[in-house]
Amino acid sequence: MSTERIFNFGDAQLLSFGGVVSKNLTNDLHAFKAFDSTFADDYPHIISVAIEDVMSIRTDNVVIDEMTELTETVNETLSQCNVTFKTIRFFVKKVFADKMPVQNQFGLNDIDKVRKNVPKMIVFMKDLDGMVQKYKSELIEGGCSEAVLDSVKPLGEKLSADNVNQEQFKKQRGVITSNRVEKLNQLYSILKPVNDIARIIYTDSQEQLVKYTFPRPKSSNNGDDDLVVS
Repeated sequence: MSTERIFNFGDAQLLSFGGVVSKNLTNDLHAFKAFDSTFADDYPHIISVAIEDVMSIRTDNVVIDEMTELTETVNETLSQCNVTFKTIRFFVKKVFADKMPVQNQFGLNDIDKVRKNVPKMIVFMKDLDGMVQKYKSELIEGGCSEAVLDSVKPLGEKLSADNVNQEQFKKQRGVITSNRVEKLNQLYSILKPVNDIARIIYTDSQEQLVKYTFPRPKSSNNGDDDLVVS
């Protein structure tokens, strides 16, 4: 599946141009059929369907926004995990002030290595929950909220789920973009014969020609050859 556009102007320009051509071609169909007897009677409809196919697929901007939202969700959950750990760390230091090995079992000596790493934090939260359950009564007696202690497991599970959603979407993103580009290329290929024929039959009618010739590319030198991509 191609990810390269075969046209050198904007996607929105192509879609807009296609809509204009589909509308105008209905009235000028006879001229195109007079030039090429095989020119389909339903060509305007074919163009409209091709446009609808493109429009049914999310744009790059929408996909990027969705990816941003997923990333923000992961970062928010990661932040919640860090905040929860800080709370638990306070009480671990308080309750086990003279027991450094126990403090280290809670990950006090490892947190700096994992606080910004999602996969490592997922494992860390699972281990932390194990230690919380082991020393839960001591921590509650030391003043820690049971709700905070009980939040470790679901937070770790949420971070894992959020991360899976993000990673899955990363893989889908390329497919979505490729599908849209493929549909755009198909639309361009459908419009190109219209453009090519118009440049012949409307050579002496600029008013008609402008209706059917492709938008100028950004790199245009305003020559006839840069109107289309072969």
